[in-house]
Formats: sequence, C-alpha cells, structure tokens
Amino acid sequence: MSGAGDGDAELRALFPAPPRGPLAAFREQASFDWRRMKLAYDSIQAIRAKDKIWKFMEEHPLFKHSEATPSLDEQRHLATKRMYVIHNADLVPLEEIAMHPRLFQSFTEAIFMWDSSLAIKLSLTFRMFSNTIRGSGRDHHFPLIEACDEGKIGGCFALTEIAHGSNAKGMRTTATYLPDEQCFELHSPDFEAAKCWVGSLGKCATHAIVYAMLVSKGQSHGLHAFVVPVRDPRTLRPLAGVTLGDLGEKVGLNGVDNGFVMFNKYKLPRSAALDRLGGVDARGDYRSPFRDPAKRFGASLGILSGGRVHITSISTNYLQKAVVIAVRYSAARRQFAAPGAAAETPVLLYQQQQVRLLPYLAATFAMRVFCNWFGEEHVRMSIDNMMGSSDAELAARGVELHALSSAAKPLSGWTARDGIQNCRECCGGHGYLKAAGIGELRNDNDANCTYEGENSMLLQQASNWLLGVWARRHQPAFADTPLGSVHFLARATSLLAETCAADTKEDIVQPATVVRAYEWLTTYMLRLTADKVSRLRSEGRSDYDVRNDSQAYTAVTLAVVYGEHFMLSHLYKTALALPDAACRGVLLRLAALYGAFMLERHMATLYIGGFFSGEQGLLLREGIVWLCAALAAEAVSLADTLAPPDWCLNSVLGYADGEVYKHIQDGILTYPGALERPRWWRDVVHWDTYVPAKL
Repeated sequence: MSGAGDGDAELRALFPAPPRGPLAAFREQASFDWRRMKLAYDSIQAIRAKDKIWKFMEEHPLFKHSEATPSLDEQRHLATKRMYVIHNADLVPLEEIAMHPRLFQSFTEAIFMWDSSLAIKLSLTFRMFSNTIRGSGRDHHFPLIEACDEGKIGGCFALTEIAHGSNAKGMRTTATYLPDEQCFELHSPDFEAAKCWVGSLGKCATHAIVYAMLVSKGQSHGLHAFVVPVRDPRTLRPLAGVTLGDLGEKVGLNGVDNGFVMFNKYKLPRSAALDRLGGVDARGDYRSPFRDPAKRFGASLGILSGGRVHITSISTNYLQKAVVIAVRYSAARRQFAAPGAAAETPVLLYQQQQVRLLPYLAATFAMRVFCNWFGEEHVRMSIDNMMGSSDAELAARGVELHALSSAAKPLSGWTARDGIQNCRECCGGHGYLKAAGIGELRNDNDANCTYEGENSMLLQQASNWLLGVWARRHQPAFADTPLGSVHFLARATSLLAETCAADTKEDIVQPATVVRAYEWLTTYMLRLTADKVSRLRSEGRSDYDVRNDSQAYTAVTLAVVYGEHFMLSHLYKTALALPDAACRGVLLRLAALYGAFMLERHMATLYIGGFFSGEQGLLLREGIVWLCAALAAEAVSLADTLAPPDWCLNSVLGYADGEVYKHIQDGILTYPGALERPRWWRDVVHWDTYVPAKL
C-alpha cells in the first residue's frame, strides 16, 4: 500500500482522523501514516474482523463499563452473560479462521482490548475445550464439540494440581482402566491432588478436559487427557463422585471463576479418553499411531503449547493498552518550562520520560508482530493435526514451537510486567486512579508470569531443547528446523570468533548490528551452558543435579536471549518487507530500539565473552537515548496505530483527543457517591464532645 488507493480509503473509513486537541502538534510531526502501520502486524481481513466485533459490542447494551467495581459475584455473572452474547453472535466463524488463521488473534485481541476476563472466559469455555478435543479426540467426541458450540455445555481445562503444577510427572490424579467394566476410574487420592486454578470451573463449566495418569494392567503410561462431565448441564449441580468449587477472589481477572475439582472413584466410559495420539484398547493394552514415542510427545507438545502461545498475545494486549495511555498522557501533560519558553514542556520531551517509556513502545510492536505470526502458526499446525497429519515435520514443528513458546511466554509476561509498571509511573499520581485504566492491566497481567507454566520452569524447557540442538548442530539436516529459530547455529564457529566492529552510537544500534550481536550472544550462551553441563557431568553429578546447578546465569539466560533474538529478528524481517517506505523506516527504528534496549541488559555477558570492548557499552547506551529522542515525534502516531477505540480503552488519561484534565474532572465528579456525604457520617461527627468555636 505505497500509494493512496482503495486500501487507504478503507483504512480511512475504518479509522477516522483523531480529534484536534493537545495531541495535534505531535501528530503533525509524524513521518508516516499511522493507519498504514497497522498492516505491519495485521491483515486487512483481521482489521475488518476487529472492527466488526467492536461495533457489535459498542451497540449492545450489555457492554458498558461500570465506574465502580462490582461485587465478586456480579463480576462473575457479567463476564458469563457477555461471554454467551459474544459466542452466540458467532462474529468470526471457525470456517473463516481456517481460511485466514490470523483472524483468531484478531478476535481475541478485540475482546481483550475491552475486558480480559471476558476474553479468557470465552477462550476457556469454548475455544480451548473444543480445540483440545479436535486435536486429541476421535469422531465419537465430536458431538461434544457441537454441544459446546451450541452453548448446551461449557468446558474447562484441568491440568494443575494443588501440590503439583510445573512437575507434570508428579501429578497424582489417576485414571485406572478396568477392562471388565470397559471404563476408567478417575480418582483424587487427597486434596493435594485436587485439580486447581481451572478457569471457568468455579461456577459454570459442565465438562472438563482432565489430565490424569493413565494406569492399565498395573503400569502407568503417563499423563493423558480425558473429557469428563462434572456438572449436570440442566442444574449446574456437581455429579455424584465429583467435588468442586470456586477458589474465590484473586489479585485480578475476577470475572473468571477459577475453581478446583476432586474425583472419588468416578467412573468414565472408555470413550472418554482423548486417545488419538495414544491410549488403551478394550483389553487394556497401550496403543499409539506413533511408533516413535518422541514423535507422539512432539505432537502432543504442539497441542499443549496453545496456552503459552495465547499468553504471548495476552501479555501484548495488556502492554499495548498501557503504552497507548502513557504515551498520549505524556504528550498532553506539561510540566515546567525551558528558560524563555512561553509554555510548559510536554513530559514526553524529557529524556528520562523517553527512556522509561519509548523502549516499551518499541517492545509492544515487537511483541505484536511476533505474537500475531506465532498465533497464526499455531492455528495452522492445529489444523494440520486435526486433518490427521502425523509426519515427522509436524512433530518437529510441535517440538520447536513448544521450545519457542517456553521462551516467548516468560519474555512477554515479564516485558509486559515491567512495561506496564513504567507506564503507571510515567503517568504520575493520576496513573494510580482506577479510571486511568493501568492498575487493572498490571494486576491482570501478573498471572501471565505464572500460569500455563511458571516462567523459570518454562525457560528450563527451552534451554533443554537448545542443548539438544547444540549437540546436533553439525548434522546435515540441522538447517531444517521448521520454524528456523536456531538456523544461525549452523555458523556457530564463525559467530563465536566475531567481535563488535561498531565505533559510533549510530552504528552500534543499527538493527542489522543488533541482530548480529544477538546471534553471537545466543551462540555464546549456548556454548557456555553446554560446557557447564558437560563439566558437571564429568564430575559425576546426577542428571537432576546437573540440571539444577546449570540454571542461574547460564541456562536461564540462554533461554531468555533465545526468545529475545527470535522476537527481534522477526520484527526486523517484517520491517524490511513493508512496502510503505515511511512505515518501513519507522519500524526499523523501533526494531533498533527494542533490540538495543534488551541487549543492554546483557552488557556484562557481552564484555565477559569478548564481543564488546572499550567504550562500546557506553556507545550502546548513548544509541538508546539517541533512538528515543528520534522516535519521540513519532510516538503519538505510533500509539494511534496500536489504540483500540476510546470506549474500549476506557482511560481518562488515554483518550484520543488528549483532553486529560477534562476527562479526569468528568471521571471524578461522576463517580458514584463522590459528592455525597458518607452514609456512615455519624461515625465521624461527635457533637457531645466538640462544639465549634464561634467566629
């Protein structure tokens, strides 16, 4: 879209010009078209889908933000009612997602931009439940999918137990096959084995995907999935043999009814097993279409990676909203004046505000570009799996996607955590208002650092895969890793011999230079970790001790830089491919800032390994400051690119017109009870002990 045409006309129709106001001066400085920049991470079909969803919600009376926080029960109730309204509207049918896989990301992004509890409820109750059955079930399970699609039943996903979350091998819920009765006996030996943190189970779900240890003929075959009725769909009362309930109020996401469930020798028919990838036959003998257990494991990993893939997008959504609010507020908020200036200076023009805020604006674009591609890739893989593909390439994709998601999920959650907090602080005291909209984003994102795999544990899974890759880097087929996340390791020897040649701040933050630095850094950390593992083994340490004692400063850092490198290089390639020259130039600067900002955190390693020398570390920091100053004029228009509609953003600090103080005034004066005497005023006034003095 390099020139004005039908595409530009449609974008203008979908996104009218922002109102004039305090932000107009910044918008006039922008060197690119903020509407066209959306095409860096969205297709036009995805943009249309989001617009359709937002218009539906804006016009529906149930989708109105409340000024005061509702009770816990009412939050649960509202999220559930809204969930069924969205689901029944079928705004993005599955057939369209199959044709345009990116539409799934657009659907979830649009809902998340309005309310995260609603989006998670919707995903857990319908999408995750049905997709797991599609990926692991058989034809006889499909009526459950139809019942779910029709809203007759509601699903959930039960993996974590009270005493075991990360250690899947330590799970204690069992599904013992009884060949004489042709059924499984599902059992929780005690409360520590109760399935917990199950989203949508606390109040509503009628069926659960339960992961239990499959036991047959006295042998455990590890975790397998079962589709389990837990409530009567007509009464919502627990079924006999099932004990379940709500976990109560949480730090955030209180529209989601997280629950627990226990089973007391609960009988399930053999057909309840989701056994397309492996299970027992009528006699109790284990069968699998995969001769190689590693391939079966790889295919199952690809399915189970969906939650982590989804969380990269969830974290991005939270940071995206926070950055839009903070950038617009920083452009509208004026404090102090330069000598001789007629007006105070927008705080966005202060260096410290730029360095605190703009790297997270760049990170948002990096994460948005990555997670949209990542989600699309996972949808494609899931479709291939549903179509019955069981070839080696699909298994390899599943394993690599698992490794990449195990690095990207922690990276996204932590980047959003730090970025949202910086956005809150960049908005000063006003950022602490609930009406600012940042506090809830911070609280809701916090769960992303733990659920679907605690971050440090996930990084270990990524590093374990990388160590396996390192061992086979010289094999002829090495370059065939399907997602290409480690293709550069084929040049490991020459990479490790390199040093940084940049001698100016401009050169050291060139995106190509930063990407190359990350290739060296990832390779160096991989060799360092492999050498430590080898040394520990040579000392006679057990595998358990070797893994435990190689984490800090080696394996964990390795997995982090692996994720950072891929996210950066993907943004860089995306920027280079943009047809619009102005957008391409700005996106390349964002790639440079994101890469330099993340790389600076590894300064010690760059010097320890000999890649940096002399004053190159100072040059890198000067380059970051220089890039921030250069991007300040583009920041408001970049925020416009990322922003959902004002009614969806729901922030008195972040509306598109920039009239911050007007919106703060309206928000304060219209808050329920703000101008009223408290109902408990008599607890304050004590006339029997105090008489006001006469004036």
